[in-house]
Amino acid sequence: MAPLTLAAPWRVWVRYTSHASENRRRVRVRALENVEDDDVLWLTSGTEQLPPLVEATMRWQSEASMRVVKPPGVDELWDWYEQVGSDDADPSWGRVWKTASDLSNLVQADALPSFSLRGGKNSKVVVEVGCGLGYVGLCAAVTQGARVIFCDREPLAIHCALSSAQLNGLEVHSVNDISTSSQGVAGAVLDWGAPLGALAQSADVVLGADCLYDPTTAAMLAKTCKHLLDEDGVVVICEPEKERALGTYSKFIECAQSLGATSAEILPYPDLDSDEPSVLLRVSWKHL
Repeated sequence: MAPLTLAAPWRVWVRYTSHASENRRRVRVRALENVEDDDVLWLTSGTEQLPPLVEATMRWQSEASMRVVKPPGVDELWDWYEQVGSDDADPSWGRVWKTASDLSNLVQADALPSFSLRGGKNSKVVVEVGCGLGYVGLCAAVTQGARVIFCDREPLAIHCALSSAQLNGLEVHSVNDISTSSQGVAGAVLDWGAPLGALAQSADVVLGADCLYDPTTAAMLAKTCKHLLDEDGVVVICEPEKERALGTYSKFIECAQSLGATSAEILPYPDLDSDEPSVLLRVSWKHL
């Protein structure tokens, strides 16, 4: 089953802002650590199609900032899922996790291990797997000029990522058109457990954060990454140092190696002073 490409639904939120502009008010967004709390605007309080959404400013480590569209919090998102009868949905996509913040800091500094997002004749094509709000991919597009494809199994997550991209002046394309653009973003619904169709554009880089939960899905993700990448592609996944299930990270590495990876390793995150340290899983199918 080929991924579902999202060519236009991201525009829905724009229509809601036009109706809600007179009722915008300040709110506190609890799920984000670096939000400007006095500059948060309601976009919608929720409909049958859309959860409650706000627009907020988030700052990177360097004090640069961008606007993001997101649920006001995971609890509010879960309440909405219950209201619309989606009790089996996963609301975890509705916040920016620490590992996503850590990885975005490396992206912004162009300090990913052993390779650069800059350089070359054309801008790099980056796929963010399990993108959630698309924070890492947005950073790659805004600060490094990468062409980014947001991939998640939750269409609403991609909706928010593409809306945030539009807020930050990025062009939004269909996946079919991203290969012919010089920059911009696209979105595709992608389930690692489903048969994989080909994206219209293979990627140079796969990025992800908080994607590895157990050995079974770790193996699925490794196969997905190999499927998405060009022949000499690179994967960097940022995860908490402490595994949720023992053997998850090693399973990802082992599966990548079985698929022909020339390099596969677990690296410490450069910020060793953190109370919640992260690690980087870097896999390459080329000689670095």
